[in-house]
Amino acid sequence: MSATRTGNKRLLRDLNQSIVFNMIVERGSISRTELAKQSGLPAATITRIVGNFLSAGLVSEVSSEESSGGRRPVLLSINPSAGYIVGVKLREDSMTVAICDLNCTIIHTLEENTLANADTLPHRVVEAIAEAVKRCLSEAGISVRKVLGVGVGLSGLIDSSRGICRYSAILNWRDVELGPALEFKLRLPVRMDNDVNTLAVAERYFGAGRDAANFLLVTVGRGVGLGIVVGGEIYRGSHGGAGEFGHMTVDTSADAPLCNCGKRGCLEAIASDYGILRAATGIDPGHHVEDTIGTLIDRARMGDANTQAIFTRAGNALGVAVANLINIFDPARVLLGGEGMRAGELILGPLRNTMPQHIFGRSNADIALDILQTNEANWARGAASLVLHEVFRPPIYQSEKGPLIDDLLAVNGNRR
Repeated sequence: MSATRTGNKRLLRDLNQSIVFNMIVERGSISRTELAKQSGLPAATITRIVGNFLSAGLVSEVSSEESSGGRRPVLLSINPSAGYIVGVKLREDSMTVAICDLNCTIIHTLEENTLANADTLPHRVVEAIAEAVKRCLSEAGISVRKVLGVGVGLSGLIDSSRGICRYSAILNWRDVELGPALEFKLRLPVRMDNDVNTLAVAERYFGAGRDAANFLLVTVGRGVGLGIVVGGEIYRGSHGGAGEFGHMTVDTSADAPLCNCGKRGCLEAIASDYGILRAATGIDPGHHVEDTIGTLIDRARMGDANTQAIFTRAGNALGVAVANLINIFDPARVLLGGEGMRAGELILGPLRNTMPQHIFGRSNADIALDILQTNEANWARGAASLVLHEVFRPPIYQSEKGPLIDDLLAVNGNRR
């Protein structure tokens, strides 16, 4: 964690500015009077900050439909088009790029397959990402001047504070400084993290986790991943490796299924699309499992007992593993997402039946279990949320750069 800033006038200004901005975001619309009452800030301070926001086009004024008899109060709302963020979901041979507004609503997306059938040398990937980002912005008609930054999500061990991919199996990378290279190429701030963490950040601020300071996000697809939110913040561990949930060992038998990481008996080797397909076919399905897993789901739903048994085993293993997570973290809720959820009750039924048997001291009703619909655009939106997270983050930590709210205010030339 970064060192905290020492007290001075600029820090006080930044904190007050952040408080007001976040209150407007959280309430959706709010009057100046309510801002002063709820924040405890003097009316003059509210007037100055709101004036700066209005001058920059960061907020807009709307008349309330309710009135106590006099003039209708004027409410303040965030202008979502005051700035934009680009999110990139990087896969082994392709990427999804999404442009989001300040509400983290997707404005435009682009699917890019230029990495297909090519090597993944870092400099070529940097070139491909930069070109895809520029093309996406051009298609959407958005000037790069209005872009606050670019977020990148990819699987692996990510040093998010330095923008370094420490290890990615799908890209065969070790210690690749992707973030700094992209910043140099795009001349924009770049933030990157493990892709499941990016999805968890998006849910924390804009989705099912908004009202839960402690929750878990489990994703199932070609792999199995975990995002851990504790006290409202992502827990990444000492080296960015927290959440490698899919590689916990759940089968120690000599003939345990082989995982694509090289070990045997990983949860991912049983519960992921990869593991399910390997169990059904007896061969490594490779990276692309979408079409084949769909055929297998159809076969199970039509009553094929052997295929149903494979999905049941996957659901049971996932139910035990999620129960263990609940015992360790005591979350308010568990979110389940990823492409693997397309199997529906084939996996969720066994999971729901198995999970309560392994939760210690709590009834199943105590845990909110939410199923998320996840597609590639959602993953890219998650990456974009990395940048928005910094906009909403209280500016109390040391940084070489100023708060991102300052960048928003400067978009229209409004500098204080």
